Amino acid sequence: MEIKAAIIHHLKKLQHTSGEGSVSVHWRDDLLPANDTLTAVCAQTLHLFSKKGNSTGTFGEDEDLHRFPVRVKEHRAGEVDFLAFSKLAVNIIMGEMEGAPLATGGHAFIVSYEVGGEEFLLVTMLKLREGAGIDDDNLDLTPTLVIDTDKLHEAAKVNLSRWDAGTVPYLTFIKGRGADEVTAYFRKALACDDYTSGRHHTKQVIQAAKTYVLQLESLSDEEKQERWKEVRGRLHECFSKSKEEVVLTAIAVAVENLEPEKFIEFVTTGEDAHKFQFSHGFKPDQSVYKELRRVHGKMGTIAVSFDIQDVAEKRVTYDENQDALLIHNPSESLKAEVKANATPGS
Repeated sequence: MEIKAAIIHHLKKLQHTSGEGSVSVHWRDDLLPANDTLTAVCAQTLHLFSKKGNSTGTFGEDEDLHRFPVRVKEHRAGEVDFLAFSKLAVNIIMGEMEGAPLATGGHAFIVSYEVGGEEFLLVTMLKLREGAGIDDDNLDLTPTLVIDTDKLHEAAKVNLSRWDAGTVPYLTFIKGRGADEVTAYFRKALACDDYTSGRHHTKQVIQAAKTYVLQLESLSDEEKQERWKEVRGRLHECFSKSKEEVVLTAIAVAVENLEPEKFIEFVTTGEDAHKFQFSHGFKPDQSVYKELRRVHGKMGTIAVSFDIQDVAEKRVTYDENQDALLIHNPSESLKAEVKANATPGS
């Protein structure tokens, strides 16, 4: 990860207050220095975000209403530098926070970074908690404030490379079910719109599951194909039983039934996690997941597609002696078509 720029501004607000003047800001007037501490905090925050960032989406399209993406565009175009952009962004957050009585402020941590050849922007509200440190000189315990990683409820990450290319979704954010009333202001400020394409999410999950199985070093190539066959069946069953909403934990059990946490780690914090963009809860698309039960193949101009149940019930078989795929009991119309187009004498 290459950190390009980072800054912190402190938004102060008491709970159960609202309206103009309820939020004050302690501004930082220069960027954070690039050092090991910044790298560690960024890495820790991103690791936690990867586990909690459960929704994908896009920016709202009304530029009069959704000002944050407008500010991002201005910064990307070089019209404002990162420091000025960060202050404009925090002003937007402050405006929405003033209308959220239960919000309690926090430290706006804004980071521009690059990883895997892609550019990202992270915006999060960090909370502090009381802790203790040790004075190395006299070994006394000293009170201190530390970042409370358990309270990362307001955060969003923009894949700027996907956004520039017009590829959706490009936005990932935290959408906690329990604290929605407290944190909704943050998503509103950043114009976070849920990306509800079940087709996209279903395709991404299937691709992630297949990639996971095929990278298992403990299995031979033949064993990987057998495992993928089993996973396809369990995934299809999982989607079929959760037609209104399927969640990541259920998907993980279908993919890795003995150690589901391994698949969760693979798609949230693993090395290739950034390749998969799907929400942790979505309505699966039947037109996509039904393909898990089908076999597809192509030989030149010949394309075949059939349900795996056709193989199980021997309506389609493979003859090793003839090296041929056999279709048993074809329909009368299909037989007539083949006969009508066959070369005489063949």
